[in-house]
Amino acid sequence: MGILLVDSYDSFTFSLENLLETATGIKVFTIRNDSFSLPKDKKLLDDILDSVQAVVIGPGPGSPQNPDDVGIIPYIFEKKDLPILGICLGFQCLSLKYGCTMKYLNDPVHGQVHAIHLCTPIDALFESIPDDFKSVRYHSIYIDGAFDTDVVPLAFSSDCDSAKKPILMAAKHKKFPHYGVQYHPESICSEYGDQLIKNFWKIAQTVRPEASSDHNSIPRAISYQPLIPRVDNINNRFLYQYKKLNVSLDTITICDNLSPDFLLLNSAANPGNWSIIGIPIKEMSDVLTHSTENPSILRTSTWGNKDFEETCLTHNESIWTYLSSYMAERFFKPCIDDSSLRKCPFVGGLVGFLSYEEGKYVNINRLKKITESDIPDTKMCFIERFIAIERETQHCYVVSIRPDDRKWIEATSHVLESVTSTLIQPKMIEKIRIELPIKQTYFRKFAACQKYLRSGDSYELCLTTTTKVHIARKDLSYWKLYKNMILKNASPYSVFMDFGDAQVLSTSPERFIYWDHKRCQMRPIKGTVKKTEKTGYASACQELLIPKEMGENLMIVDLIRHDLYTLLKDVKVSKLMGVEEYQTVYQLVSVIEGDLESSPYRGIDLLHLALPPGSMTGAPKKRSVELLQEIEDDNRRGIYSGVVGYWSVNDTADWSVIIRTLYSYKDDLEDTKDTKCMRCGAGGAITVLSTAEGEWKEMNIKMDSTLQVFD
Repeated sequence: MGILLVDSYDSFTFSLENLLETATGIKVFTIRNDSFSLPKDKKLLDDILDSVQAVVIGPGPGSPQNPDDVGIIPYIFEKKDLPILGICLGFQCLSLKYGCTMKYLNDPVHGQVHAIHLCTPIDALFESIPDDFKSVRYHSIYIDGAFDTDVVPLAFSSDCDSAKKPILMAAKHKKFPHYGVQYHPESICSEYGDQLIKNFWKIAQTVRPEASSDHNSIPRAISYQPLIPRVDNINNRFLYQYKKLNVSLDTITICDNLSPDFLLLNSAANPGNWSIIGIPIKEMSDVLTHSTENPSILRTSTWGNKDFEETCLTHNESIWTYLSSYMAERFFKPCIDDSSLRKCPFVGGLVGFLSYEEGKYVNINRLKKITESDIPDTKMCFIERFIAIERETQHCYVVSIRPDDRKWIEATSHVLESVTSTLIQPKMIEKIRIELPIKQTYFRKFAACQKYLRSGDSYELCLTTTTKVHIARKDLSYWKLYKNMILKNASPYSVFMDFGDAQVLSTSPERFIYWDHKRCQMRPIKGTVKKTEKTGYASACQELLIPKEMGENLMIVDLIRHDLYTLLKDVKVSKLMGVEEYQTVYQLVSVIEGDLESSPYRGIDLLHLALPPGSMTGAPKKRSVELLQEIEDDNRRGIYSGVVGYWSVNDTADWSVIIRTLYSYKDDLEDTKDTKCMRCGAGGAITVLSTAEGEWKEMNIKMDSTLQVFD
């Protein structure tokens, strides 16, 4: 027994897989629609279809009339006695197979909750479901002409097409056990999705009570081996030592009184609580560098050392396997007797960033160069010494995991206990030239996004732009610039990192992923309102809790649920579209959590699988990343849209999305003898409800929250 799920590279597939298994209790086998080449693999595919009791054909981007978008799906409908449920693209394929026609909606519907009305008499597919219920729609194409074909209408939406007819939402074949729904039962906001699946499974068992159950030849859509086994090899190379300072100091004061060599993760606002100041040891702390421009090479060096060694990665290795092996040798669980410090999630480990291009689906070979040498896409430093500051209490701890490091702890504590708090004074940077995005160019790219949204190739595209800030070298101090940034825009995931060949100055409000041994958490942000004297929390809620903004957020929530369900069984949305207040803006935030305790996978597997962040791509992710690369003219996003944070030796990690950020590279092609180029990315989710003027305004609000440092 089993159910075959056919995936068309959608970003909701594994949420659907989970729904199928949860509702039926039956094992689901997921394959891609291009897993077989017909007619060459016809017998193998036939054997697989004979081995399962039912097939579910899932959603996907593109058109049911495009062979490249649908693959083997039309052939599956040749199996007249096989129970089939088509969803969205699968429903459209079913309808075209049996004589219907397809048309494009004048107003496509992506990520919107709509009422679904059942036809009478109610079909067995909708048993125990009310005549009217709500579900989420993602489609640009609709099906017409069902009344004059072998297709029996089962449900409609009250929305009308250009001919003023309701839109077909569900149907079945007159004789064959082939069913379909246009809406998405797996969405977080869809009602009665589990009941629909239970009803279909009941129908399938009646039609095909037995199957051969030989599933060994089914090519799985995802066959993912954990990067690190769940069994920890805890080493004894480290010794956790600390001293609690007798004074309360703010993070900036501490940094002002340290050497310039530090890496700062600064939780300057809720919901962050712990700030970490990593202290690299000159010519001792490991630094790992990787570039997608030379992906088979990893460079290892020590902090402040210009010399490096190159490690050649084999065809079975990647930056991800290297980082995982590196950390697996260093896992450490300290015993901490201070009840407050015990809550600090970081106990030493890797600190740094991963660029957008280290994620999936980017065509690296087409990207334009922006640096003279290979661009640093991954920079990590292994931190053994750090200072931890609890924001609520301002308790400060000097910590080391290096054995016999008491001398450093005492010396550092003595320095810090003798200083007074620093009052941040804004420092104007006078000689700058800012290259802002060109409105006409942005509008051209916006129109390209709309074309792909209306064709059904994407539901949401996160279009981004880059502003270049040319600063006179004699006026440039990265640290002073960062202090100005947090003075004007304190944030929960603020970062200052100067690796020498790359600098990151961030005031990001968005957590990408947090994990520990028990759980992971992702906090996507979609929806932004600028704070003004006239814009309070109540008015911000009115502006954000509208179909456009909620649709943007909902699509990313559904995408992230899919990403987590790819590896995890237990995923929950603990906050859906809540309005949160930050220093310069209000944001629409959701929180999605997954259970790692009962999983063979670790957080690093999820980071690898889910990068680049869905809130910076749109959905479906694969097609959207490919389209955005084309629309953005093959320009690198680089550090912007990547992630920055830490991976601690206790296998706890926290990574934020790199937005609201200034960043630079040592040998940027835009540098001159007298000026340094810093870059600032900004963007927003384009949906069919977006307007060019509205998105241009929102993009500038986000950009201004960073560029105001130069006012």
